[in-house]
Amino acid sequence: MSVPADETVGDLPVRDVGLTLAGIGGLQESSTTQNVKARQAVSRVSREELEDRFLRLRDENILLKQHANKQEEKIKRNEISGFRSEIT
Repeated sequence: MSVPADETVGDLPVRDVGLTLAGIGGLQESSTTQNVKARQAVSRVSREELEDRFLRLRDENILLKQHANKQEEKIKRNEISGFRSEIT
């Protein structure tokens, strides 16, 4: 009796269905469930704590936007200087 080289040879093939509309609905259900859990967690936190978290996130968001704007300005300057060097 010969032994198969791969022990999964006898297994049934499984079809990869990818992301279908039913799969998207499943994702929406899980995000809804996560949203409910997040709301429950928020209700357990004090108002002061929530305000502090909000202000920290807002400040972080402002800093990130400023950094992104600086990066975009640098990119524009580099593109302009590269364009000028190509002309000369």
